[in-house]
Amino acid sequence: METSPLSARGTCVLCDRTFRADRPHTGPPIGFCAGCAAELQIVPVENLLSLDAAASDRLPVGFITVDRDGIIMGFNAMETTYSGFAAADVVGRSFFHDVAPCTSVKEFEGRFRTMVETETAGVARFRYVFRFRGGARLVQISMTYVPAEQRGIIIVRDLDAA
Repeated sequence: METSPLSARGTCVLCDRTFRADRPHTGPPIGFCAGCAAELQIVPVENLLSLDAAASDRLPVGFITVDRDGIIMGFNAMETTYSGFAAADVVGRSFFHDVAPCTSVKEFEGRFRTMVETETAGVARFRYVFRFRGGARLVQISMTYVPAEQRGIIIVRDLDAA
């Protein structure tokens, strides 16, 4: 699956629609457009990297922030529900190798590494089967990397619950 480029105007990480970003950003703004926000029953977000822990905990999707090496910087409440891991137990650890070793494959970690190595800001979207403690779960992954911030976001949307 290809990586979609980010728009300077603003790119929705779930559907690729562009939106108008009113605030200045270091890099291209990434967030949830009005349409996806309505579907998720949340307020549109124009810069996901600006969310604090409390705001990310209110998201109805798994939300993980990582540095360029894949070290977890943030892990929200919904991701704790999905995975069974508490944020305090995973922050500072490698997402791809320590927390979710099943993602240490070309189809997942490989896409992230390509964005990091090429300094490409974009969004990769794909379906993936996580092998959580409670069993297998089909999810939609929206993964991005913002070179200007040296951070990435992994959004996990449970398709089995949909």
